[in-house]
Amino acid sequence: MSGVTKIEIAESVEELKLLMKQQKTALGFAKVQTLYLLKINAIENINHLAIIIGRGESTIHRWLQLYRQGGLKLLLEVPPKTGRPKKLDVETVALIQKELKDPEGFNSYQEIKTWLICCCDRDIDYTTIYRVVRYELLGKLKVPRPFHEKQEPGVIEVFKNYLPTLIKGIIHEFRSRLNQIKRICYWCQDESRLGFRTFSGKKITLKGVKPKQLLQWHYNYYYIYGLVEPIGGRSFFYEFSHLNSECFEKYLNEFSKSYPNQLHIIQLDNASFHTTTKIKIPDNIILLFQPAYSPELNPIERVWEYIKYYLQSKLFTDLEELRNQTANFLNSLSNKLIQSLTSYQYIIDALSI
Repeated sequence: MSGVTKIEIAESVEELKLLMKQQKTALGFAKVQTLYLLKINAIENINHLAIIIGRGESTIHRWLQLYRQGGLKLLLEVPPKTGRPKKLDVETVALIQKELKDPEGFNSYQEIKTWLICCCDRDIDYTTIYRVVRYELLGKLKVPRPFHEKQEPGVIEVFKNYLPTLIKGIIHEFRSRLNQIKRICYWCQDESRLGFRTFSGKKITLKGVKPKQLLQWHYNYYYIYGLVEPIGGRSFFYEFSHLNSECFEKYLNEFSKSYPNQLHIIQLDNASFHTTTKIKIPDNIILLFQPAYSPELNPIERVWEYIKYYLQSKLFTDLEELRNQTANFLNSLSNKLIQSLTSYQYIIDALSI
């Protein structure tokens, strides 16, 4: 079997050299190289040829038999792929991708498997679903953004689309003031309660080890009233003991005094102490109310999350220590950081007018 094989090779040496350069796979190159070496009589026997090519003798004999039967065309023909076909075809993956674009999403990968069985009549194993969703579609479990059950459908999109018109109307209405105003500013306002209780966060431990931490369960607390500027990154925070219209009015007055020569448009929610007619609004402040039950429209919510992330797992001896640490942290927030947290694109687009 390892003797010299007698075979007539129709192609010339130059043609075989050119064919070797044209091969796109190592297998195709090895097949043409076999013919080339035989053509120039560079090998002693099939065993010698197998060592040079790096293939088995039986493989080379099979190649030469194909060449005898059909020439180069049959020798270089790509065999059909074997093995198990893909369990998820392109159409099914596209359907999964479409469903994952829905903000309600799925609760688990197992739920995706159940959905495929019920809606697509496809029983796909869990491992395949996890691989496709997690690594091909880049879908993963996330903490959902909550929204209130009383939120009217579509109000978020309507407010975002109508905001440029609202700002134009406000500027037009108060045009008479603009001669005395040096700058028009857009702010977002909200309040947050901070208590003498530990904010629990996530911790990294080994598999099977449940993390734990010491918690404080005291119920002493106070409120922070806040204003942030998505463009510019300025902020204005103030501490109060209560959440009511009196504190809110005082807060607006303090803010107005800090920036007296500017017209301030303030986006805020519809809390009753915001909308009451008892409050006297400073002349250089205009309140712009966002839709009810829509906190996700207000970028200051991300500032509160940032603050509470800083406070998580910290223990305080008393409420005064909490106040001092929070105040120091708020004073350390740079304009650039505030802007990065609050520059929602729909606000930036609306203000670009």
